[in-house]
Amino acid sequence: MHWLAGLLGNPQTGQASHTKLWANVAAAAMTYKFVTQADAPEWLWWAYGAMVGGYALIKRGIAAVPQLAEIRREHKHEE
Repeated sequence: MHWLAGLLGNPQTGQASHTKLWANVAAAAMTYKFVTQADAPEWLWWAYGAMVGGYALIKRGIAAVPQLAEIRREHKHEE
């Protein structure tokens, strides 16, 4: 069940995250609706991919910002 905690909050601290919770609820609802759509037109495939995949990419990009700042700080410190 530890892996499931990452869907609802921070798995290290155990604190719930409303942002994560509702983003995953929305992704699950879109996935269910998309899967049950038997004759989905091409534009629906693109829209679904952009919403679910785009959200994941943006989330990872935002999470990388502090890591990049730390790398730059270390690089400047070495010089």
